[in-house]
Amino acid sequence: MTTLARVFSKAFSESSDSTKGTFLKHLLLLGAAVLLVSAMALTYGTDLSPGFF
Repeated sequence: MTTLARVFSKAFSESSDSTKGTFLKHLLLLGAAVLLVSAMALTYGTDLSPGFF
């Protein structure tokens, strides 16, 4: 968990202007987008209206 926090802080820090930092930022954003799309696909057709809860 600490390693993941370090990767996030390194990727989104102000001093990460290098090519490696930019690549890491794009890789993390791509991973977040993939997780969002997969969560949306898994919940497709599920009734999430307020009456359901």
